[in-house]
Amino acid sequence: MESVEKGGVKNESADNYVTPNEAQPLRGQSELTTRRLKRFRQLVDFAYDHSPYYKNLIDELNIDRSSCVPGDFPELTKSRLMANFDEIITDPRLSKSAVTDFLDHSKDPRDRFLDRYTVMHTSGTSGVVGYFLFSPADRRRMARGMLLRRRQRAPASTPRPKLPWKTLRRLRIAFYGATGGHFAGVTAVARLQQGLPRLLVDARSFEVNSPLSSAVEQLNTFQPDLLFGYTTALKLLAEQQNNGRLSISPRAVAATGETVTRSDMKFLSASFDNAWLSSAYACTEHMMMGYSNPDGETMTLVDENLLFELYDDHTLVTNLFNFTMPLIRYRMSDILEPVSAPGTSPIIVRNLVGRCEKMPDFLNARGERDFISPHTINEIFVRGVSRFQLQITGDTSFDFPICIDPGLNHQKQLEARSGVEKRLGEILREKGLDNVTANVQVVNDIPVNRTTRKFQLIVDRRAIE
Repeated sequence: MESVEKGGVKNESADNYVTPNEAQPLRGQSELTTRRLKRFRQLVDFAYDHSPYYKNLIDELNIDRSSCVPGDFPELTKSRLMANFDEIITDPRLSKSAVTDFLDHSKDPRDRFLDRYTVMHTSGTSGVVGYFLFSPADRRRMARGMLLRRRQRAPASTPRPKLPWKTLRRLRIAFYGATGGHFAGVTAVARLQQGLPRLLVDARSFEVNSPLSSAVEQLNTFQPDLLFGYTTALKLLAEQQNNGRLSISPRAVAATGETVTRSDMKFLSASFDNAWLSSAYACTEHMMMGYSNPDGETMTLVDENLLFELYDDHTLVTNLFNFTMPLIRYRMSDILEPVSAPGTSPIIVRNLVGRCEKMPDFLNARGERDFISPHTINEIFVRGVSRFQLQITGDTSFDFPICIDPGLNHQKQLEARSGVEKRLGEILREKGLDNVTANVQVVNDIPVNRTTRKFQLIVDRRAIE
């Protein structure tokens, strides 16, 4: 078989499709390039054999699988991915309709589709709802690549937090973020609550959409050793810590999901008794993409697992570990500014990486201000709704335009709109913002920002009008 001739071992299942000696340490840049190209071409071989979309694409473009590089392939947008979902996915048991049914009925991140696949969804900064699936073998390939990269990037002298491993108790890990569905952060916590990890750690999730006072009370009781969550949400907790309402002493704090500046890192570290602070660059599509460096100014990309193409206004990422849903030259709106020389590895970029959205805040019935995390809005899932946006119109009101799949009949479209209204009502009640009015409107399209040409999930119409 062709993949065997290249040094690979190929079985009919992606679980057994591996690169020999994949975990051996690298000795130089040329070896890194050779290994990653080998992994890429094995991914292409597997996609050709198991994905009708990629087979047709490779045949149509006459791509030579034995010598191809990512640049031989066209960009893959989230819209194109979702439009061709059933043809891109490599397990014939999977389909967009079946995954939609699963997400309709399951809100527990510990649930696995077909008792096997981790499913996550998000709308992201594109505003387009996307589904992403990972098999156990995909996650193992990801873990091997991350371990290899971390062994190489951090010198022995790099400081690390002192954790209470010598005590006779589990390590307490707290995640402050969206918890009511199949989202990246809470899914990671769910994995720590199962199998061997649960014997070593006590991992808990704290809903970012609960009233802030409730989250503070729960964290005071739990007293985490490690705290991680969305950057803006952690800064709100830091303010609670500084005013004395929150009183915890985590050894380490990790910010993710949004841009993290050096001043953010200093503020968070100082607020939590000089905790060891790091930022992680991650996304639903590719999971972990990079780690902050000790200087607080730069970040190292996980380019053992991911091939990056950096452009002035976007980034293309080729995922080397996900054989369930091959993502070759997947387009992301993130702008990465390189610091390292072109062609070198690891790739070092400036720390200002991630996605920023306005934090919508409203007045509750008591006249107090509270916020709704953009991630809570971002991760709304309702069957038939393909795009949405929150537009703040006042201190106690917002509009919520939605785009509905035009292929749905009239009754299904009504059900989709009703589903969004129900979900927004749940979010507002959970946050104690029952007095806030949400006006759901069905529209044909939601335009991008006319100035930046980018989609905004949260828009303050008061600032515009």
